[in-house]
Amino acid sequence: MRNFSNNRIFKFLQEKEWSPWWRVPRVLLYIFGIVTFFFYFWSFIGLLIGIFYFIIFKDIAWKRNGVLLSYSITYITLLVFYYKAFSPLNLAIYSGLGIFLSFPILLLIVGIIKKKTKIVKTINSQIVDRIYRIPDKTRLGIKLATIITPLILWSSVSIDLEVMFDNNPRLLWIHAPSKVNLGEIFELKVEAWDQFERLSAIYNGQVDFSLYSFNISSGSEINNPIADLPDPYTFSGQFFGSDIAYEIRDGKDNGIHNFEMSINTTGIHYVLVNDSLTSNAYYSNPIMVKNYTNNEELIVWGDFHSHTELSDGSGTPEHSLYYARYIAGLEFTALTDHGEIMMWNPGALDQIERATNFAYVPNEFVTFHGIEWTQVSTGHYTCVFSGDELLKNPILSYILIPTTQGLWNALDAFTERTGARALALPHHTTKKAYIQDWTYINPKYVKIAEVSSVHGDFLFEQRHPLNYRGAIDPPPVYTHGTSIMDAFKMGYKMTLYSSGDNHDGHPGHSLSHTRAYIGHQRPYSIWLTRNEHPYPGGLTAAFVDNITREGVFTGLENQQIYANSDHGRPILLFSINGTQVGGGSTLIVNNQTSHRKINIFLAQDGAPVAQMSKAASVSDNWIPNWNGVVEIMKNGLLWQSIDISTSIVNFSTIDTDPIIGTTFEPNCVEIDGDYYINSYSDNPIDPSALNTGGFDFYVIRVVGDNGRMTWAGPIWVEY
Repeated sequence: MRNFSNNRIFKFLQEKEWSPWWRVPRVLLYIFGIVTFFFYFWSFIGLLIGIFYFIIFKDIAWKRNGVLLSYSITYITLLVFYYKAFSPLNLAIYSGLGIFLSFPILLLIVGIIKKKTKIVKTINSQIVDRIYRIPDKTRLGIKLATIITPLILWSSVSIDLEVMFDNNPRLLWIHAPSKVNLGEIFELKVEAWDQFERLSAIYNGQVDFSLYSFNISSGSEINNPIADLPDPYTFSGQFFGSDIAYEIRDGKDNGIHNFEMSINTTGIHYVLVNDSLTSNAYYSNPIMVKNYTNNEELIVWGDFHSHTELSDGSGTPEHSLYYARYIAGLEFTALTDHGEIMMWNPGALDQIERATNFAYVPNEFVTFHGIEWTQVSTGHYTCVFSGDELLKNPILSYILIPTTQGLWNALDAFTERTGARALALPHHTTKKAYIQDWTYINPKYVKIAEVSSVHGDFLFEQRHPLNYRGAIDPPPVYTHGTSIMDAFKMGYKMTLYSSGDNHDGHPGHSLSHTRAYIGHQRPYSIWLTRNEHPYPGGLTAAFVDNITREGVFTGLENQQIYANSDHGRPILLFSINGTQVGGGSTLIVNNQTSHRKINIFLAQDGAPVAQMSKAASVSDNWIPNWNGVVEIMKNGLLWQSIDISTSIVNFSTIDTDPIIGTTFEPNCVEIDGDYYINSYSDNPIDPSALNTGGFDFYVIRVVGDNGRMTWAGPIWVEY
């Protein structure tokens, strides 16, 4: 009976003589279908609209329009998925516009030819006659193929059944504070991750705890450290998995549990957690335990570059802030949505300001107000503010503020009015679409630069032999003057930080380097930005006096930081003759050949590592891979490389070579009698001014065989 009724409705819709009043909504619905070209996973709405038009309307023109819509969406979806050398949003816009602008032109040309040429009319008549002679079953098969083909092709790249349904636990991630006082009770976070680094809602394994401990100065193992460890514990979970397990609030663990413990032995400690399901032992990040004084600096971790649904990201601001604190285990974060998009969204700036202030909990979790100014020709800047207010007038949009000088003027006016401080953070500096022009920076605000994010690695130009990880969207040829190392050679005294720039709603631990970037992964997004971020998001460690906005911002502004390439949290201490990174990071020595004693202390993180397009994973009987090298780079060149094979590394080396500094000058290009840092720059400069002023500078990079990288520096040396 139901099938009969449905057939009658279908037949009625096909044979219905549509009123002229339906023409307007029919056109508007079709236009909406075209707009869904740019809606990522939700383009299936336009696909279904196209199929609906093909099935329902008798008018051959609208049937043809329906086929055009459904197949165009399918083509663009496949193009965006397989062609990674171009921005997916721009690719969708240009290809979509190209299709729909060229189609009426093609119809016009065919129409003219049909009118002018008798042969074409005859051929067209013969084709129509043959179509009507096709048997009904064959015609039905062609119609079904026309309907099913775009559905199959679209689904082949837009639906991942494993991402949908495989939430089985693959490994554990263990998180603790980086520095803890002797005997202090602290929180230990244990998370079970599936193959996409998401919480496993169905994890029900048993865990037990032990310590792996080392002497801080000698690196020797400590036997039988004194600690109050958690008791063995069995997780409770769901019968069915979830792609967003932390949103299940039913009293069960759902893949995450926080324990309390304390350590009463000075040293570097790893908490080992034995898992009954995978039969592996998992290592926490290193925990430095001392009898600290009140003046001892803390090490806190954060990600202050992320996007929500208020611009081109995913999920609400509240979701991102919750995830950053409770799931990623951050101590500080900032939401930095694009001003160019929020300016069209009434109330967006107020909404993000309220959420940021509400989530701030002094001494526990710091949230900063932020916004991204997305200038294409001179480089992006993520702007972060120290106070309780977001800069909303003027909105930091390159549409309203088209020049970098305008940006600096807006920051000047805001900081003078409110008393807040601001940082402007350049990022993905070597990407072709957003190449950074260092000659426009303002040292008052540009103190730190993003060395790593979901876009890749930007210390060196993407084809430089010392760029081991690469990045997306390189210029067509090697381009000097875009990397952070080139900026150091020009004399700009910035320090390296790392952040996520995530667009998937997961600050502090993006998932876009796994297959969970796909559109049906929650929180949802209508933007195409998640599938162009194949690298894991990074984190920044800051040395701070306290976990408040004032304390953390001071640490960032004073450049007391170091950077890591993924969710890991190693401890890296770097100094030259006692001068550490921060506060200008400058050592002044007596003469040109004064000894410079370079000290490096490293405690590696034992967590499984995420890499480009590869989720963190383990095998049977897995143990951390501690092998790698510590690289000391001097004036942009690799000066020393020290092999490492243990979790704790503590060494010194001496440099007595003359301090001579370095220059960028030979890499400048001459155009019409003026000099520029490269052919993309529009700012003429004096090449002789682009140097370090005789300073030498040193950068530390830890390159693990497991793929994890950590950066510190530079430290500048002057005589």
